[in-house]
Amino acid sequence: KVATVSSKGKVTGKKAGKATITVTSLINKKVKAVFKVTVKTADMIDTDYSEKGKGKIVLEEDNVVLYPEKSFNKIYNHCGDAETLKFYEEVLEYYGNAYKSMDQFIGEQILAQKEKYGQAQIKVKRITGVKNSAVSYKSSNTSVAAVSSTGFVTPKKVGTATITVTSKANKKVKAAYNVTVKKNDMVLAVGFDMYDNIKYYVKKHEDGTIENRSMPFATEFFSADKKVAASSDYDYTIAGNNKIIMTSSNENVLRVTEDERLEVIGRGSTVITLKTADGRWSYSWKVTVSDNTTSFSKYVTGCVTGKDMDEDAEKNGFVTKL
Repeated sequence: KVATVSSKGKVTGKKAGKATITVTSLINKKVKAVFKVTVKTADMIDTDYSEKGKGKIVLEEDNVVLYPEKSFNKIYNHCGDAETLKFYEEVLEYYGNAYKSMDQFIGEQILAQKEKYGQAQIKVKRITGVKNSAVSYKSSNTSVAAVSSTGFVTPKKVGTATITVTSKANKKVKAAYNVTVKKNDMVLAVGFDMYDNIKYYVKKHEDGTIENRSMPFATEFFSADKKVAASSDYDYTIAGNNKIIMTSSNENVLRVTEDERLEVIGRGSTVITLKTADGRWSYSWKVTVSDNTTSFSKYVTGCVTGKDMDEDAEKNGFVTKL
């Protein structure tokens, strides 16, 4: 009931408690070893406990700001099939299956946002002065925020609630965890040209000036209050005044231009970071610049391939070396 073990020795925790797994030789049943397992619930993983001292419960954090769980589920379920979105129905007629990769990638981002803002785990840091470490949880307003027997919080609707953490050994020993649930006005995900590698090109004009290669960077926004909004301009705002900011960790490799393109400066690697002005959504990934064909890691907003983009650059007079 506490832990199971497979024939290959893989241990799976089932519920809080202790168990001993016996490892026995198949050749000689008398040759054995023991493996002790302690299973802890998420709320008690790193808890310090002592019977001594004043009765007290100390939490890792005593407050949290969340957004209703359904505000993440609704759009994620909707994005699970891109063809059901009007915007994609229009382009799919022309481009065919070019957008298939979008479904999973957008879904991953929204799930990550849900894990960060659509749920919470109360963690007990320290318990003193009671006979055991067992605690119970109770929400003052379950319609706003529900809580499980292991301190897992699910935000339901806009409002506030206080979750009381009480010692099972002494009902007078308590701690409060305050939950604020706000309307979800955030950007949940951004579809974008996720370059994995960009081929280095440069061009020298007749007047002697040097032009670096400049890569487009189209975007598609997904928010809690709109199904989808398409834009290739970072001045576009969604969910209020929430501009997407792009930065490069190494501008000697890729530089972000004023019109939000990626200017290729030199060979090497850099980390591109996208984030909203309010800091609630961000995404970073590594991009290299080399002599290899331009490619995309997970997602591209259009149907063009990296090879297509390289061929266009060469037609326009760009070369890999001056």
